[in-house]
Amino acid sequence: MNKKSLCIGLLIGLPAGAATALLNTPASGRETRGKMKDAQVSAKLTALEVKDNAGQVKESVKRLIVAAKEDVPGVIRNVKVNATLWKESIEPNKQALQSEIASLQKTVEDLQESLPQPVPKK
Repeated sequence: MNKKSLCIGLLIGLPAGAATALLNTPASGRETRGKMKDAQVSAKLTALEVKDNAGQVKESVKRLIVAAKEDVPGVIRNVKVNATLWKESIEPNKQALQSEIASLQKTVEDLQESLPQPVPKK
């Protein structure tokens, strides 16, 4: 959601809703004006609170961006180093497995040659 739209909506919606509620309530002019003044003060306080919260969010995002810029390159480097080390550590096992697979294939071929051939049916 667009922050600007949200703020504008709050700034317009709160006083408009308060005014509508006050004007539709049966009360004397003095009471209605007092209520409207209270609603106006409340709306201003709400707007200031929204502005303060938006400023805090903005600062938090800035700190997060700075931290990410500092930390992400190091994490990427560590992942690359660990991947390289892992590849190096599995290489002997990889070669041993390939030898065993070749040996098993040779054994299967030898067994196939030693088995009698099936006689074709007529």
